[in-house]
Amino acid sequence: MIAKKKVMIVDDNPIDQLITTYILKFNYPKEDIIIMPGAPEALSYLDFHESEPQNLPFLIFLDLDMPGMNGMTFLDHFKKCAEGIKNNCQIIVITASDISEDVETMRKNPLVTRLIPKPLHRHSLCL
Repeated sequence: MIAKKKVMIVDDNPIDQLITTYILKFNYPKEDIIIMPGAPEALSYLDFHESEPQNLPFLIFLDLDMPGMNGMTFLDHFKKCAEGIKNNCQIIVITASDISEDVETMRKNPLVTRLIPKPLHRHSLCL
């Protein structure tokens, strides 16, 4: 049996979690989706599964604007993760922010594969 790949959503908003899950199921129907309500939970999950690559997500959809630990702080912690985690996880930042400085910071971050505006729609992931 082939293990399913995993995709992680890191977002504090339940409505955005539902929308992102729906879009992901449209684009990645055979993947398992892991929902994390915040950045600390996501980092804990990654650390816990560090030695289990089959449980690590290959994609992380990271909300930029979250209370407590936001997406930028998550990325600061993520860059300190083990190489096995960093090498196997691509990060896509999703944001409704219109603060150009924050958006530009995300675009320049080498850990960020792509930046997608919210709300997502079914063509958001098309290249």
